[in-house]
Amino acid sequence: MARTRRVLSLIAGTALFVTACSGGSSPSPSSGASQPAASSGASAPASAPASAASSLPAGTTITVTSLWGGAEQEAFQKVLDAFKDATGVTATYQAQRTDYATVLQSKITGGNPPDVAIMPGLGFLRQFARSGGIKKISDLGIDPASLEGNYPPGILDPGKVDDELYGLMVKFNSKSTFWYSPTKFQDAGVSVPKTWDDLKTALDTLKSKEGGPPLALGAKDSWTVGDMFEEIYLRQNGADAYNKLFSPDGDWTDPTVATAIGSLKEVLNDTYVTGGIKAALGTAFTDAIAQTFGTNPKSSLYYEGGFVGGIATGQVNKNLKLGTDIDWFPFPTFANGQGDTAAEIGGDEIAALTTKPGVKEFIQYMTTADAGNVWAKQGTIISPVKAVDPSNYPNDLAKKEAAQVANASAVVYDGQDTLPAAAPDMGAMLQEVIQGKDVTSLLKTFNDGVKSAWAGEQ
Repeated sequence: MARTRRVLSLIAGTALFVTACSGGSSPSPSSGASQPAASSGASAPASAPASAASSLPAGTTITVTSLWGGAEQEAFQKVLDAFKDATGVTATYQAQRTDYATVLQSKITGGNPPDVAIMPGLGFLRQFARSGGIKKISDLGIDPASLEGNYPPGILDPGKVDDELYGLMVKFNSKSTFWYSPTKFQDAGVSVPKTWDDLKTALDTLKSKEGGPPLALGAKDSWTVGDMFEEIYLRQNGADAYNKLFSPDGDWTDPTVATAIGSLKEVLNDTYVTGGIKAALGTAFTDAIAQTFGTNPKSSLYYEGGFVGGIATGQVNKNLKLGTDIDWFPFPTFANGQGDTAAEIGGDEIAALTTKPGVKEFIQYMTTADAGNVWAKQGTIISPVKAVDPSNYPNDLAKKEAAQVANASAVVYDGQDTLPAAAPDMGAMLQEVIQGKDVTSLLKTFNDGVKSAWAGEQ
């Protein structure tokens, strides 16, 4: 079964979520299913489930693990602190920055899993759900239907595996944001690009004016190259074709894939990439952000998702002035493209690995406006919770990001995160591409591996 086709429902879901993000009327935190359940058994999410936590032993502690570090970790810690204030339960954060799936599986196999884990992709979620590594939401004594009122329709669907809810989307970011230095653009007489040709012209002008390649690239983290490919493919082919490519029906040998890769190579090359491709392959994505927005910037542009703003201003350079030193524009469009105003989002799912005291309360808390508002205030994420007050987004960059998703003609989920966990690394394949390796043979090998991984999931 093509389980990932459920991401199409995010299009409708985000359209409703937009009302809250774009200044329209939004539900009050006390509306809908925001009160504690009166009966035992299944529990509705509460604004702050202190009553549910009151029966827990003093000093109850749970562990929560994810890939997040730096400013993302600091923002999430604010949520954990608020959870403790609301419930008395301490959620201890454990960052696992490398080999996440392998380390997590080892802990599960060794009988010492974290209590809660953030799943960085739907492929991981499906893998751990089907292996028994994570718990169904209903296993915690929570009725999944009781959570639906907190979200726009469709937002919970990606967390379902074989029609059972295992994960909850806790945050997302637009991947359709292209970051730049307004001051450097102004000094070079460059206008914000609207089309792909505009972008290439801007790169040429910036290189001429500044005397060096202007585009930062953190290709050591392979997913960054994959993200740019996804944006190009989406805008050249539209949301339907995009969703098909990242489903069991996808064909990576289709000419549209090679066309998108050709466009990718038009900008990811030694001519435009700061330090050249070889250096970029050894540059982490946070270092590439610093190349553009650090105290001694070498670059003028950097492509990545909405999380860049929070990392740049909260971790890389806290003296950045919004709109002067840092801003973003929508990913450029293509002539005759099908996805001009579509938006791609990357979201993270939270899942329980144990049913020990405090886990149920934590999962419930993460579905509330209280948790969403705390997180939104940090400026690193967009919350999927309907009742989050849009005024809590702390700056114009975050508000603009929420509005971009809100006004999109279609919304798609990060393709790399949708592929099976056993699939070959798409970003690694594209790392080979930008080094000049044969595209046809790489795509054939990748296509065979993806098909095999999908077959293994069925």
